Amino acid sequence: MEKINFIFGIHNHQPLGNFGWVFEEAYNHSYRPFMEILEEFPMMKVNAHFSGPLLEWIEENKPDYIDLLKSLVKNGQLEIVVAGFYEPVLAAIPKEDRIAQVELLKEYARKLGYEAKGVWLTERVWQPELVKSLKETGIEYVVVDDYHFMSAGLSKEELFWPYYTEDGGEVIAVFPIDEKLRYLIPFRPVEKTIEYLETLVDSDPSKVAVFHDDGEKFGVWPGTYEWVYEKGWLRNFFDAITSNEKINLLTYTEYLEMFTPRGLVYLPIASYFEMSEWSLPAKQAKLFVEFVKDLKKEGKFEKYRVFVRGGIWKNFFFKYPESNFMHKRMLMISKAVRNNPEARRYILRAQCNDAYWHGIFGGVYLPHLRRTIWENIIKAQSYLRPENKVVDVDFDGRKEVMLENESFIATIKPHYGGSIFELSSKRKAVNYNDVIPRRWEHYHEVPDAATPEEESGEGVASIHEFGKAIPEEIKRELAYDWQLRGILQDHFIGVNESLDRYRLVRYHELGDFVNQAYDFKINENSIMLWRNGGIYVERKIPVRIEKNIELTKEGFLAHYRVSLETPYEALFGVELNLAVHSIMEKPEEFETSEFEVNDPYGIGRVRIDLDRKGKVWKFPIKTLSQSEAGWDFIQQGVSYTLLFPIEKELKFEIRFKEL
Repeated sequence: MEKINFIFGIHNHQPLGNFGWVFEEAYNHSYRPFMEILEEFPMMKVNAHFSGPLLEWIEENKPDYIDLLKSLVKNGQLEIVVAGFYEPVLAAIPKEDRIAQVELLKEYARKLGYEAKGVWLTERVWQPELVKSLKETGIEYVVVDDYHFMSAGLSKEELFWPYYTEDGGEVIAVFPIDEKLRYLIPFRPVEKTIEYLETLVDSDPSKVAVFHDDGEKFGVWPGTYEWVYEKGWLRNFFDAITSNEKINLLTYTEYLEMFTPRGLVYLPIASYFEMSEWSLPAKQAKLFVEFVKDLKKEGKFEKYRVFVRGGIWKNFFFKYPESNFMHKRMLMISKAVRNNPEARRYILRAQCNDAYWHGIFGGVYLPHLRRTIWENIIKAQSYLRPENKVVDVDFDGRKEVMLENESFIATIKPHYGGSIFELSSKRKAVNYNDVIPRRWEHYHEVPDAATPEEESGEGVASIHEFGKAIPEEIKRELAYDWQLRGILQDHFIGVNESLDRYRLVRYHELGDFVNQAYDFKINENSIMLWRNGGIYVERKIPVRIEKNIELTKEGFLAHYRVSLETPYEALFGVELNLAVHSIMEKPEEFETSEFEVNDPYGIGRVRIDLDRKGKVWKFPIKTLSQSEAGWDFIQQGVSYTLLFPIEKELKFEIRFKEL
């Protein structure tokens, strides 16, 4: 009888730093019921990847589940597929760290009773050089999307077999995940998947269809718990698959023991199709969505889709400078602590991918995920001897100044307003400037994503199919920043401007200091910065700003001197953007010479002292992003702008003190 081989796999992951209740909910709604139902079907085989952060949580909170996994492995129902332990994008970390990450998860797989030979590629981000790193860890196969193969020029009909790929003389097998199955399972009725698999039945005994996708689709995604478990989809699916004589269920390893991959292929740098949309800069992403829609409307998409490609995953470092800075800080410390096992474990944790990108899932907009990355970078750096550096941290061709003592790390960008863009406390392991600006994203205007599959009214909707309108109450507060958000950013503002106009970016910036270059000179534990710029009104009024930033044991002390060549009445503002995440703030205006910030579940308590009374404009920085649940209007931090009237000369000092 002619058959089709079928490999079924899931990928279970929760990012480092995610809330405990999220782990608990995902466990109860997906991870636990899935494996309990699998146990009911001894003929069903699943290839499963669990990320390290999830396994650590399960081991601590649900140890009986580890016993269930061991039992399923022993019964031959579960093949363990590994990745980097802390779920890094392997292409985005050094080779030495790739090997360490994979070896850590392979060691955990041994605890479950399995010698892992395959890799689930995080976010399916492929780079040819990964072959050598994976082979060095004893990996024999890797799982990627069929989109990777189509990007290499293969037709859809050629994507029902694994292939070999090579780099530098090393060879590894690559399995293509069937995109159609990703959109059928588990969202459409079981018979739709069975019908599709039966259309693939072939006289070639080596033909195989591969499904491998997020385990959270089975109970965590909106609407799926009722559909998958309460309405019986998963039991019906396992029963239909195991009882169908035309479907030959295999694990990856069983397939490779029976058949040889079809030949050699060279895959380009790629991820899955949706990622190629998300990783594009917002304006280009909007055009990409429009282009895909136009091709579908004209009936040309299926014919030409192999040539439809957007961006690559590393584009996120271009799209989000804060992600790039965090990533390059991680790389800097990774190299420095490679021979220190304790410090290195923190850096491996700081490589967890979620906080570095954003699509429907990625968490660059989720403060608690970024905070965890920074926590581990800071803890790793704390093993090193403090030293001041002038170095291009983020690889943009312009050097930063890093001041460091036993208590703090301050990274200053002289080329961008002479402002602080990292103020990390070693005692608290927090970066006080972990703040993302308000950016326009392409989906703010494009409610639908560029999905390769058409929607269906049957089953339950995939989150890729949700069309969402922005609520009116969010629209009223929505604003987009023109600048990155640092600490000690220097503004000139008209005397008649208001807090509301300022926070909603409807005011007029009079000066040219916020994002322009300052000259600088480094002293022992401080940096002197100055700029000869101007105020632009009816004419340009030359202005000189001097600021000396001194790193102290408790924070920093900034001395300001501002001079106008000719008198002009304005407000001089110094903006401090602080990573206040756990206390939801509202816009407020007050006068004071000192104030305290209290963020109990975030940066904790700090105090700002001035040597004179000034006006303070305070407002939350809230970004609009999408997630599995819909729209997220998230407080990324709080802006505190210290305002002083100026006509000709102004001197003052600001003290930032950690409490």
